[in-house]
Amino acid sequence: MSARTRRQDRAALVEALRAAFGVAHLVGSRRALGRPAVLGRVLGVRQLAQAALTARAASPEAHTLSAAVDAVHGLTMVPLALFDRQSRRFAIRQVWIATLLTVLEVGLVGTGRRRRS
Repeated sequence: MSARTRRQDRAALVEALRAAFGVAHLVGSRRALGRPAVLGRVLGVRQLAQAALTARAASPEAHTLSAAVDAVHGLTMVPLALFDRQSRRFAIRQVWIATLLTVLEVGLVGTGRRRRS
């Protein structure tokens, strides 16, 4: 199996994981109440769209942008976790999920430096 094929397989797994998180958010939002329910629905749709667009583009730039979106999302959840009691558990889970997805996306792209043969 070539390095490119392995990289494509890893990318497909990351986007499948992202899509699974999206579905989980949509299903979970049906049981939630208030702000977490709304946030879960919006986030579920965003995760599914992001997974589809990133998988479709299948480029290092798409994975870099996807990592940036995840990192920003994680950062925006910190104030929510600190100051909104109703959304605290949801926000803390989001920080962990966003961190995981950011690390996985960056791992797909690497440092951007060319390796010497």
